[in-house]
Amino acid sequence: MNLTNLKAGTTYYYKVKWTDEDGNTGTSDENSFTTASAPTIKDVTAGSIGLSSTIIQYTAKDASKVKIYYGKTTSFGGLKEVSTSTSETTYTTQLSDLDDGTKYYYKINSFDSEGAEYEGTILDFTTLPRPKISGVRLETVANTAQTTIRVTWTTNTEVSSIVTYYPEGNSAAVRDEVKVTLEKGAHSLMIRGLSTQTRYLLVVRGRDKLGNEAISDTQRFTTATDTRPPTILNLKVIGGTISPVGFAAGDVKAQLIITWDTDEPATGQVEFGQGSGTTYSQKSQFDGNMASNHTVILSGLIPSQVYHLHALSQDASGNPAVSIDLVTIAPKATRSALDLVVKNLSEAFGFIGSIQLK
Repeated sequence: MNLTNLKAGTTYYYKVKWTDEDGNTGTSDENSFTTASAPTIKDVTAGSIGLSSTIIQYTAKDASKVKIYYGKTTSFGGLKEVSTSTSETTYTTQLSDLDDGTKYYYKINSFDSEGAEYEGTILDFTTLPRPKISGVRLETVANTAQTTIRVTWTTNTEVSSIVTYYPEGNSAAVRDEVKVTLEKGAHSLMIRGLSTQTRYLLVVRGRDKLGNEAISDTQRFTTATDTRPPTILNLKVIGGTISPVGFAAGDVKAQLIITWDTDEPATGQVEFGQGSGTTYSQKSQFDGNMASNHTVILSGLIPSQVYHLHALSQDASGNPAVSIDLVTIAPKATRSALDLVVKNLSEAFGFIGSIQLK
């Protein structure tokens, strides 16, 4: 005789009664039995959550198998079935082919050895959103020494910032501007040193903490013509050494050393003239090397003479820059040691004054 609809893990007491053909009834002694424990599921967690998958971990006991129901609603729709041991064991089951950035509901139902199904608790998890880049904008930065573009964009998750760009048709000249800090929302990077009047291709990328990458559409832009002249900074004039040609005071010459900086690579030259007027009758040799630090030496100047000068620089686009006008005095002449000896002897012995040294 089968007893059904019993509760799991429960002790039952029973007696057996019987009746013979004459109507006599007999009764056995009282006995008992305990039904097997119901299967249990505990320590359920959803871990290693990614864009399209997660791993469900759980511990099952007294279960012959489990079924994991999952879906975007509590009606579920997805199913994973796993055979289990009746001894207490921990299992992991991967749920895959999920949608990113989506909340999922799941429950783990267990089955006993007779096939009875036990309802589990409904839980949930949310897959990671796929990183996305939107709203890429390019803006030319005005009044900069080199052609500069500010790139701004927005992301829906925390990602790094990478801007890759190169002149169209010249991918070998590719360059990256990188910010490794993970940020969500507004991003901004400056790209400098671009060539003028050049068409560029640009792509914005970013990676989240798990390495998932977001990539923008390819952006095309053309840099403007460079109309800004270089800025001349730190203009200085240093008195040079006196260079005697002979012993007569009239043969002694002076020199000036002029230095300055420019905020972008440029050429260098100095215009100068005697006095403090506005006429520049002389020029130094033109230095066509593109540099940011400049030095020009003006030689053959008249000692103690007033000179006015200004520095000239020109960038690669031909934009000229002129410094402020400076007025300076060339170093005064000083006599050499031999000149002083001859002078002293001449004063002591008048006849020496007529000696010509060659």
